Amino acid sequence: MITILALGDSLTAGYGLGPGMSFASRLEKALTEEGWEVSVINGGISGDTTLDGLRRLDGLLRLRPDLVLVELGPNDFFMELPLREIRTNLDQIISACLESNARVLLAGFESLQGYYPGYDEDFHKIYREIASSRQVPLCPDFLPGIPQNPELTLPDGVHPNDAGTQKIVEHILPAVKKELKKILTRAVPVTQ
Repeated sequence: MITILALGDSLTAGYGLGPGMSFASRLEKALTEEGWEVSVINGGISGDTTLDGLRRLDGLLRLRPDLVLVELGPNDFFMELPLREIRTNLDQIISACLESNARVLLAGFESLQGYYPGYDEDFHKIYREIASSRQVPLCPDFLPGIPQNPELTLPDGVHPNDAGTQKIVEHILPAVKKELKKILTRAVPVTQ
């Protein structure tokens, strides 16, 4: 059994969605339907910033996840928190995950555009730079075509509805499966 920790905020937790409809639940369902033996831990808490995620991480790493999907930053973005702090928090999260021998898949949010001119581009650059420096895979946009799309969001225009959440799962599934294959390869002993 492979354990995936989805470390995130309301986008992971399933804000505004019914029971069993969160991103974490749907990701587990999609993978098990394809024959993967996985358990996806919903480590999402609505309103969490990168600092909140970092503060919770040690307890979640005790569950010994094989893969950590890091989905944090939109709350920092909408609060326009200092970019240096966001970078430091994400870097420390990834460092702790790697030290625990978990693989990491970092999610960015490039579809969050046009809110804060100047801040937007520097915010998105953080994810690309950290993924490169830490040599972890990056899914550049966790919300592909979702913000401000009334067919895919709740009335706030940002949080995904059922259809939006399904779109996220379908979008990120190839990257997750690529990491699962690497985990399985690592777990298979080499025979002489």
